[in-house]
Amino acid sequence: MIICNTSPLIALAILNRIDLLDTLYGEWFVPAHAAHESTVDLKPFSKLLAEKLIGHVVDLGDDRVVEALCIPLDRGEAEVIALAEAKECGTVLIDDRKGRRIAALRGLSVIGSVGVLLQARRRGLIIEVRPLLDMLIANEIRIAPSLYTKALELAGE
Repeated sequence: MIICNTSPLIALAILNRIDLLDTLYGEWFVPAHAAHESTVDLKPFSKLLAEKLIGHVVDLGDDRVVEALCIPLDRGEAEVIALAEAKECGTVLIDDRKGRRIAALRGLSVIGSVGVLLQARRRGLIIEVRPLLDMLIANEIRIAPSLYTKALELAGE
């Protein structure tokens, strides 16, 4: 099981590979705020995401943990962390550096969009990582040059 934030969902939608979440993690959930952020009109691939998120969106209900986490984080990352803790799910899918750091400090395993692609490559679900990373960059998804190089090295490309 994994709890997903907005930017990785958009990245996977750009690649038309949201199916990787089902294959790699079985169950996956998105907090209501992150789902809303992903499907707002004018966001890239909002219509596709609205369709793919059906059955995966969870409303937290209790906002106390979210409100506390909103001090250092934006609401999307705060809800992802709070939902992971509420569902006792050990893994979150977050690209934002600060969100990743705080999730790790709270004892959660963290993976990002590039990590999902690397897992998919290792399991033979995708043939190459490079063209997918290039497609993300062409669609204005920021990937640090050092992460790009490291990902290609880990993928053996």
